[in-house]
Parts: sequence; C-alpha cells; structure tokens
Amino acid sequence: MVEFQKIADKWFGKIQADIDKKIANFVAFFFFMIALGALAGVIIAQRHPNQAMLAVIAPAVTGLIAYYNRAFAAVVFAILVIALFFM
Repeated sequence: MVEFQKIADKWFGKIQADIDKKIANFVAFFFFMIALGALAGVIIAQRHPNQAMLAVIAPAVTGLIAYYNRAFAAVVFAILVIALFFM
C-alpha cells in the first residue's frame, strides 16, 4: 500500500506542476490582454471622445454573447486568428 501511495503522490505532483504552469501562463496572458485593452481604450478616448463609452461597452457585450453562444465565439476567434496573420 505504501508503494501505491508513493506512485500516486508522484503522479499527483506531476499533475499539480503542470496545472500550476498552465495557470501561471493563463494569468500572465490575461493581464497582457487587459493591458492591451487599456491601451486601446486610451487611444480611442483621446482620438474619439464621443465613442469612448462604446469602447468600454462593446467588449463586455461581445464577451457575454460569446459566453452564451459557442458558434459566435468560434467565428470571432477565427476572425482574430486570421487578422493576426495579416498583421
């Protein structure tokens, strides 16, 4: 039984390390995206002050739609990936 516990601990340790690494990467990417969004918000607010509120509301509404509609999320993701290749 002790041998099984050692094997199980080893496996769970590997799984935990892998999950920790993925969480760290996700959080770093998340904060990077927030920074890019803030930069875009500043640029839009300076150049188009009348459209500043739209720059805040549009991503929130789009996120809600994507949360509830998987097809919409997939289409938007595909468009963003294609746009990334053209940049």
